[in-house]
Order: sequence, then C-alpha cells, then structure tokens
Amino acid sequence: MTDLPLVPYLPDAKLLSAQLVARTKLKTPKIAVVGDFCLDKYLYVYPELEEVSVETGIAAFQVRAKRLFPGVGGTIASNLRALGAETYCFGVVGEDGEGFDLVNALKKIGADVNGIIVSDAIMTGAYVKPMSPALPSNDGKLQSPSEGEWIEGNRIDLRNPTPVPMELIRQLEQVFLNRIAEFDAVVVSDQFPKGSESVFSDVFRNFLSDAANNNPNVFFLCDSRFFVNDYRNSLVKCNANELFDAYEVSKGAEERRETTLNTESETKESELRRVGEWLAVRNQRPVLVTRGSSGSILIEINGDKTVATAIPAVPVDPPIDICGAGDATNAGFVFAKALGFSLAESAFLAGVVSSVTIRQIGVTGTASVEQILDVLGRLK
Repeated sequence: MTDLPLVPYLPDAKLLSAQLVARTKLKTPKIAVVGDFCLDKYLYVYPELEEVSVETGIAAFQVRAKRLFPGVGGTIASNLRALGAETYCFGVVGEDGEGFDLVNALKKIGADVNGIIVSDAIMTGAYVKPMSPALPSNDGKLQSPSEGEWIEGNRIDLRNPTPVPMELIRQLEQVFLNRIAEFDAVVVSDQFPKGSESVFSDVFRNFLSDAANNNPNVFFLCDSRFFVNDYRNSLVKCNANELFDAYEVSKGAEERRETTLNTESETKESELRRVGEWLAVRNQRPVLVTRGSSGSILIEINGDKTVATAIPAVPVDPPIDICGAGDATNAGFVFAKALGFSLAESAFLAGVVSSVTIRQIGVTGTASVEQILDVLGRLK
C-alpha cells in the first residue's frame, strides 16, 4: 500500500442546498435499517422527592417523568424519518414491556415495523438512563425534562442473556429478502461485542454480505463497532478507533469487548489513509472513516486507483452531546446517496446532519432537511 495523497473536498453550500431542495421534491427515499434495535429510556429522578424505603431502609429514587426513544438502529430510523425517508425496520425484540415500548416508539415516528420479529424467546435490549437536575428547583416546582440541565447517572443496560434462536434469525432473513428490492438503501446496525446475544453472528453477517452482493442496485452501508472485518460488498463506515481495532484483529489481535476511546486516533491522518486503503482494497468497496471535529476520510476504489478524500466537518460550539452522532451520520449518508448525491457529497451532508443532532442535549437528537438547509445557508 502506498501513502495515499489526501484530496480535499470543498463543498459548494449554495449548490448543495439547491440540489437538496430539488431532489427531495422529486423523490422520497426508501431505506431499510437492519440489525440491533434497543430502547432508550430516560428516567427523570427528583432528589427533593427522595423517600426511604420501608422494606430496605435505603433511599428510593423518585421518577416523575420519562422519555422513550428507539435506540441503536432505532436512532438511525428516527433520523431517517426526520429527514423524510420512508423507513423500514428489520430486527428481533422480546415479547416484553421494553419490546412493546420500542415497537410503539418506532410506530410513533412513522417507521414500518413489519420487519420486526417479536418473540418471548429473547429479552429486548434497553439503555435505562437515570437523569437528575444539575441544580435544585428554586421555586418548589418540579423541573420538566425540557427545562434546565440534566445529568445522566449510572446507566442500566438490559441485554438478551442467551443466543437468539436460529429459527428467529431465519425468519428475519426471509422477511428482509422478501422486500429488499423495494429499497434504495440499507443500513446495517451492528452494535454489540462478541458474547452479547444479539441477532448478529457470523451466519447473519455473511447473509447480509451476500444480500448486498446479490442486490447491486441497493446501496448498503454497514456500521459495526466490533466486526468491521466481517463485512463485504458494502460501504463500511467506522470511526478511527474502530478502523484501527479491525486492522489489529485482522493481524491476530484479540477481539475487543469495549469500544476504544482514544481521540488521538482521529489525528493519525496518514495511518488512517493506509489502514483505510487496506480495508477498501480488500472489500473492493468504499470506506468512510469519521474523525469527530476533524471531519472524515472517504476512501474509494476508482478503477485501478485508490482515492482518499478529506471531508471537512461543520464547526459546532459547545455544549454538545455526541451520543447518537454516528447513527445520525449513517442516516444522513444513505439519505443523501439515495437522492443521487456523490459519495463525497453524501459524506459531507452526513456531517451536517450530525452537527445538528449533537447540539441537542440529553435526548437522542434528529435533524430535518430544513435544519440542514439552515446550516448550509450559514456556511461561507
């Protein structure tokens, strides 16, 4: 592998705005989200109402408000719906309260849930997030979730404890194949590490890679925290740490069970180009590497050449909440690509979508076309 030159992408904000307006008038993209779906459950705890439990003698936290959002693949679906895409969800959830709330949350945003398999053989994944007010109320009134600043406490994660039965996976595969020809694009959301009993396995990842290969008219984007190496025939989107982890695993390193948190990786531009080229050449498909405030690097195979493009980020002033930023990027990218934008244009517009969502504190943020146009209108 050679040291790829990095070609800058210089966005024409005015032209992109005009094209976005025109194309969204002519077409409504149809996009499927496949894989892991969880419930994001925000519980608003009021310390001033704390009670001592008669049974245990210890404090009982008092919740007076909650917010429920579809998470992981559901976050992608929420962003796609906010952008105006017809959105189709394919996954497996439990026949439990969290599963009911998750499917209901997907219905509320207008997503098609006919591809969600419900079974009492598994437990629905959920992220339960206790939220406490940063400052006590001065007027004695309870602060609503939309008021003031809230601080997230120790998260409680609900994960399915046993392998998902193969008959459910086969059912999911068949439901997906029955409809795949309808879609402009597919986003694969592969969230959890090895040993977390989600729908994903070597079998299901191979199935999705084959589905992408057998349906060349459908654009596939795969986002996997821990299994970047396992995907073929699709554009792989990952952050800098995930890319380096994948490369190390390909050379024999042990698979990780936790996401690497190292912002220095985002600055290793030449190494990212080198490793990104390795993945793009191996897959013969593009790779998008996100780098936070440094933007992203798009690596494409163009004939017998590999091209690396530097996609700039949209500056965002603090405070920000980066939770869900990667999912917003996924949604923005496939939405733009389904509208006919180039890969570089799609990557930039994906960054614009993410820049909108990270301004939304304490919730799973989304962005609309109108908000994208607003950001583009403020760029020089």
